[in-house]
Amino acid sequence: MSKSAFDAEVFMEAAAAALGLSLEDAWKPGVVDNLKRSHQIAQAVLTFPLPDDTEPASRFLP
Repeated sequence: MSKSAFDAEVFMEAAAAALGLSLEDAWKPGVVDNLKRSHQIAQAVLTFPLPDDTEPASRFLP
């Protein structure tokens, strides 16, 4: 998997087209900002180191 830069605007347009959504121009800056922030948050999760033998919990107990 390549590690190319995330382009929120391209992703927004592609996702909207794939889902059959029409986005008003006034909404687009907010959608792009939200996608950029979501991408930043996801990077923290995706780069968290886990040992190879990590297994998911069988059930969640708060």
